[in-house]
Amino acid sequence: MPRDESPDAQYERLKRQLQDSILNDYPNPERKGCPGDAALAELAARPLDDSVEGDPNWHHVTHCAECYREFLGFRAEIRRRARARRVRVGLGFGAAAILATAGAFFVIRQSAPDHSKRPQIAERAFRPRIVDLEGRSMTRSEGGKDETKPILLEREPEELTIRLPVGSKPGVYEVQLSKSADQPLASARGAATIRNGTTALTAKVDLSNFEPGNYFICVRRVPWDWTCYPAVIK
Repeated sequence: MPRDESPDAQYERLKRQLQDSILNDYPNPERKGCPGDAALAELAARPLDDSVEGDPNWHHVTHCAECYREFLGFRAEIRRRARARRVRVGLGFGAAAILATAGAFFVIRQSAPDHSKRPQIAERAFRPRIVDLEGRSMTRSEGGKDETKPILLEREPEELTIRLPVGSKPGVYEVQLSKSADQPLASARGAATIRNGTTALTAKVDLSNFEPGNYFICVRRVPWDWTCYPAVIK
């Protein structure tokens, strides 16, 4: 275990090692004994607790790289749909307020004098900021302990250049700003590339309307699991 590694960081490290071990040590290109998509989807929807230990399909999945890769894809899709449902509920509550505001704006606009010659408002500028995750500890939730300083952000539009942890592979990544692991408030997606030995991606987020306080920046390479880091919006 690395020195001063938190329990949550150790959990994430061991989980990645276990996943890599299954994907690398149990190739099954002939797909011998594979239970099929329906069984993998059913396993992905279940909690990974003692109830799956006696399931022969689970034993096969953990000893078949091809099935385990598909299982991880099903798990990622289930989490994506759950987040999408929460977003739709939030949008439903907000739609009425938006329509009411739009109606009031229309009434005011109709009675206001014509300022068609007024100069156009300048495009919103995003402030560049580097977020360095290369040496930071990780946490899976807001209850995770982290001895490093949180990432500092400002209440403004920001263009984040995120330097990913050492050894991160290039590819498509998702970034979320959240209050907890299950409460994403903003998200972005981008392609990470390697330059001068550092894997990094760029994401634009507008934090102007966020309240000051503690948050999490969560990052993942699609379709793998999320890794969260403490952040503070000033």
